[in-house]
Amino acid sequence: MAVSKVFFSTPPLLGHNEAYLPPIKGMGHVAQLLAGPALMILVLGLQNLKRQLTNTHKSELYEHIWKFISKAEARDKTGRIVQYFCRFLQGFLGHMSEGFWLQAWKPVIAEVQTTLAWARRTHRWGKELPHIPALGKAIESGDILEAAQRAVLITFLIQDHIYWLLKVGILKFQNYTAIQWHRRNLRFITLSHVLNFSLCVRQVMNIRKKQQAMKPEDKDAIKQADKKVYDEMRMMVRYTLTFIQMLHVSQVKKMDDWYIGLMGVASSYIDASKQW
Repeated sequence: MAVSKVFFSTPPLLGHNEAYLPPIKGMGHVAQLLAGPALMILVLGLQNLKRQLTNTHKSELYEHIWKFISKAEARDKTGRIVQYFCRFLQGFLGHMSEGFWLQAWKPVIAEVQTTLAWARRTHRWGKELPHIPALGKAIESGDILEAAQRAVLITFLIQDHIYWLLKVGILKFQNYTAIQWHRRNLRFITLSHVLNFSLCVRQVMNIRKKQQAMKPEDKDAIKQADKKVYDEMRMMVRYTLTFIQMLHVSQVKKMDDWYIGLMGVASSYIDASKQW
């Protein structure tokens, strides 16, 4: 015990609230301490049940989920789903009475939304890198639409990093607060969505043009072309939704958080499903 007092700043095993075995202060305290171990035992029990039913511990579902969440883009879009669902909840609660049971959770919902937004923004550092070669290639080939989209997107991402620096206090601008800079920057991503929509339209037209030249017996090629058209049109829906969202978030056109939140969930699901 003397060694423990000399060597450790806090007792590692007993006698401290942060020790492995802290002094118990009530049944609520016991429940808190047992939450982690109990869930571990539960998942172990489920795993053993799976082993008995399938004769293997291997789980293709777990592996697929792990591959999904190992992708930065998948984590980002999943986080965005939750972020915009929180926006929906805040908008929804704005239409509910003060006595509505979920109102007590409104500060927590707002905190989750803000925390996710900043986590996603932190992880956007470097996201402009793959677009720089594509911009150079588009300019070289004379593809004005592609070049414009890449240039606007890169500008948005760089200015988004500046917003991060403003928010944490590394940078200070005389003419802009952090939030003013952010809202101005959202106008760039709004324009990017318009340009992306236009690129999708162009791609659909090109696919349809090639499809017309296909022979009727080229069923696989025609089917593949139809799938590409479907994917492009799906993205057109996505860019329409995100365009409306950015109009609201940038306060260019104030709307209502409840349906903007649902639009964000839908557009984020489209993005996340591409990673699945």
